[in-house]
Amino acid sequence: MDIPAPVRSYSTIPLGSRASTAHGIPGIPALPGAHLKKERSAIDMETKQKPKGGCLGRVLMVLGVLFVIIIVIGIVGGNSDNSDAGPTKVGTVSPTPEGDQGTDETVPPKGTPGVPASEEPAPAETPEPEDTPEPTPAQTVFHVGDILQDGDTEIVYAASGVYQEDNEYMQPEEGQRYIFLKLALINHSETESSSISNFSFECYADGYACEQYFGGEEDLSATLSPGRSTVGYVYFTVPADAQDIQIEYETNVWTEEKITFVYDGDKDSGYTLEKDLTPTEGALQVGDVAETDDLRFTFLACYEDSSDNMFITPAEGYRYVTIELEVENLDDSDHAVSYMSFHGYADGVAADLSHFRDDTLSADLSAGRKAKGTVTFEVPVDATVIEFEYETSIWSSNPVVFNGMPS
Repeated sequence: MDIPAPVRSYSTIPLGSRASTAHGIPGIPALPGAHLKKERSAIDMETKQKPKGGCLGRVLMVLGVLFVIIIVIGIVGGNSDNSDAGPTKVGTVSPTPEGDQGTDETVPPKGTPGVPASEEPAPAETPEPEDTPEPTPAQTVFHVGDILQDGDTEIVYAASGVYQEDNEYMQPEEGQRYIFLKLALINHSETESSSISNFSFECYADGYACEQYFGGEEDLSATLSPGRSTVGYVYFTVPADAQDIQIEYETNVWTEEKITFVYDGDKDSGYTLEKDLTPTEGALQVGDVAETDDLRFTFLACYEDSSDNMFITPAEGYRYVTIELEVENLDDSDHAVSYMSFHGYADGVAADLSHFRDDTLSADLSAGRKAKGTVTFEVPVDATVIEFEYETSIWSSNPVVFNGMPS
């Protein structure tokens, strides 16, 4: 007699943070699958008479719109308690300088037995009162090696340089060149997800706007659940003779607050992102079943994968890992489910989503209907903890976590 797999329930109310002891990086959560319905009522243009109760209906509609706007602002702008202070520099990647480290000798406290009074240290002089210094304005310009804190998000400006494109058909125009910035982000929040997008960056060379280049590798864009991190690049096309190149990053879309990363030429801080080797407690294994408020997931399989297309291969040192799922709609209304709502992590670092398979998970499910499909990520071959996450709600970070280590 078969024993049914236990069903795990996932509420949209936060149940706690992920079990992790390493670095963790908040920002703007994605709003996948949002649908807006518009209704229009016919208006008698001849008589222009208002239906009874129309005023109340309009008031309720306005209040509803304002309520949604307030919630969205809270999600986008409410990163942390100290987000109002703006980004703050908290350190540099540079190693601690060598120098005088002091002495191992200690001065015994006054009155210590066996210490002659003549050898006791003289009492310290009372320092003169000093004027209270003016508060230092928030730093908004950063260079390679700087580490800054933006709310719960730690940002490391790891490197900059000239990008050499190997594809002969994608070379910059004459008098132009490609440049890159390498950044690392860590979500230190315990409850909120964070997002980073290449589209939040703008480049200016000697004061003139430059185009972003999307042909480079290791795109920076990622969604980070609590405790997760990412490292990636942004690329731009700039004049070869530009002297002053600055890249602006918008930290708040509502206030249009920005910080500036100065392009420092070919410079590398040597920063290495710390891995998180702690598996998520309670991550689903093959054969497990989990339920959210609306969906039931059955974890069917997990394996290393490859593409039949000879031109689709993982990068050197990487491999494809695929999970197979069955999804059932438990709600009375329709629900969409897509591989785009999944995020992959290898040793706590965001992984790239791959979609070369024909059976990739994507379906609009009526009440009680089911779908089967796959989700694939490209991960380092030496990763020891591989996890796929499905975000259950845009209002909280309580994802369904699948163990993505092939057996």
